[in-house]
Amino acid sequence: MNKLATKYTRRKRNYNNKDIAKKLDGLASNVAKRGIFIVKKSDAGYNIFNYATKLVFVQDIPFLNMANKYCKNLNSQKEHQNPRHIQRHIDLYHKHFNDIQFYKYTIKTSEDKVKVFTAGVRMADSLQFVREAKTQMSYY
Repeated sequence: MNKLATKYTRRKRNYNNKDIAKKLDGLASNVAKRGIFIVKKSDAGYNIFNYATKLVFVQDIPFLNMANKYCKNLNSQKEHQNPRHIQRHIDLYHKHFNDIQFYKYTIKTSEDKVKVFTAGVRMADSLQFVREAKTQMSYY
């Protein structure tokens, strides 16, 4: 019977523990900077929460697909962007949407032709603002 070579042939690697610790610390700080964002349903739409701080980051996004897209974008970035820009468009959207409801009611119930015509013109303007705000929100 032949004897096989049973000697251990792989070298034990010498790791630089300080270098590994430094790399792990850098990785942990990048993850801590990034933040974790989730989407939750609210009364007027959807809110994006920062899961670590439990604070609302962006509130009242009117559409779920838009909220999911923005949340995915926030989670993929290393540092999150300022929410004031998208929040301004969301607030504008809700304001003009509410105005449209008021103008519809005014057109339906009013008997004064001037009020009906004025409400119709204002409703057309508000519709344009709603479309523009929706377009701007889709860029985020």
